[in-house]
Formats: sequence, C-alpha cells, structure tokens
Amino acid sequence: VGVRVLAGEAVICLAITEPMGGSDVANLRTSADKDDANKCYVLNGSKKWITNAIFADYIVVAARTGGPGMWGVSLLLVERNMPGVTCKKMDCMGVWASGTTYVEFDNVKVPYENLIGPENGGFMCIMSNFNHERLGIIFQAVRFARVCLEESFKYAMKRRTFGKRLVDHQVIRHKLAEMARQIEACQAHMEALVYEMNVLHDRGADLQEEMAAIGGDTALLKVQSTKMLEHVAREAAQIFGGASYVRGGQGEKV
Repeated sequence: VGVRVLAGEAVICLAITEPMGGSDVANLRTSADKDDANKCYVLNGSKKWITNAIFADYIVVAARTGGPGMWGVSLLLVERNMPGVTCKKMDCMGVWASGTTYVEFDNVKVPYENLIGPENGGFMCIMSNFNHERLGIIFQAVRFARVCLEESFKYAMKRRTFGKRLVDHQVIRHKLAEMARQIEACQAHMEALVYEMNVLHDRGADLQEEMAAIGGDTALLKVQSTKMLEHVAREAAQIFGGASYVRGGQGEKV
C-alpha cells in the first residue's frame, strides 16, 4: 500500500476525528471488536471532517480495540470499497479541494493483518504524527500569510486614493508593518522548531523523547501561526477593500 501511495497510484487518508470529539483522541468511540472465527475486527462508528476520504482508496482508522483511555486505541487500514464503509462529502465554506468527508462504518470486517503497529498502541503513533501534521499546518500558515502580505503590498503600490497611492497613507503602512512583524516572528519560531526536530532526529531520539521535547512548542506555534494568518488575511482584505470580496483577479488570493 505504501509503495502505491508514494507512487501516486493510490490515495490514503487518516480518520481520527469523530462527530462528538476531535483532539480528545484517548476517548474516541469508534469500536473494533475481535471476531476470532473470521480472523477480523468488526468496525463500527463514524468519523467527521476527514480530509480526502471521498477520494481515498485506503483509510487509516483510529478505533477502540481495548479498554477506555489512550491504551485502548489501535490503527486499522481500511479499504474504502469494503462492505459497510459509507463516505459523504461535506460542503464546506472554504478549502473545497480538501474533500472533507463524513465516514460511517457499519459492521466493516477488517482482517487482523490490517492492524498497523501494536494492538492498543495506536495512541502513541497518532500523537507522534500530530507533531509533523501540526508542523505542516504551520508551514502553510506562514506561506499563505506571506502571499497575503506580498499581494497587499503590490496592490497598495498601484491603487490611488485621495490623490496618492495607498502605500503612502500612514494607516496602510502601519497595517503592512504589523503584518510583516507577525509573519517574521512566526517564521523565526518555525525555523528554530525545525532545527530542534533535526537535532533530535540526528541523535536518534525515539517518539516519546521527541514528543516530550517539541510537542508543546509545536502545538503552541500551530495556534500562534494560524492566529497570525487570520490577522494578516483580515488586514489584507481591508487593504484590498471590495476587491478582496470578488472572485477572480488579485483579490481572490486573499
């Protein structure tokens, strides 16, 4: 499966979030009960906000195979065409290409060999993956914010109001400076975090050591960078004015 996915021949997605909870992975409700007679897990439950599931060939599902809490969670590889798997595309306001999906599992029989990692050991795998997933979100937020700043500056250089360019108005210059300040702060923190991750990798740190060292910083920077992007996008919309509300042209990027 991994070879096909890396070759672009198949699509895979990760299904963790549920209708009743997101980040509280330790208390997820989707169940996978053992059926020793048929050598499979019987998967029941639902997942929500699952990116790419509507396009996916495979779904990595976090399900409860043991008792309550974090040590009862396992990861199962589910083929989307298995009987009992239903995917419904969610119509979201933004990021239309993400294929956000509601997934239901109704007595899906998943072979024992489709277990990923140790049984009831899925929580640690999920948490270690979250560090890299959050880092990816940080990269996106910083890059998107830079696009907003760049396009705003270009627009402010050519748009004229009250006899002068937008960029010559002090209030616009202040907006641009504040946008740049917040972006550069997140960029510096991001580079420091990536450096620390590389040092841990070169030292051969295990997953628990990595989580202890950078888990908190990664979560904090994810929050800060997305808040920064929200601020920068809002200020860019103010600079563009009505042009930011119209599809097509320079303002649509914002």
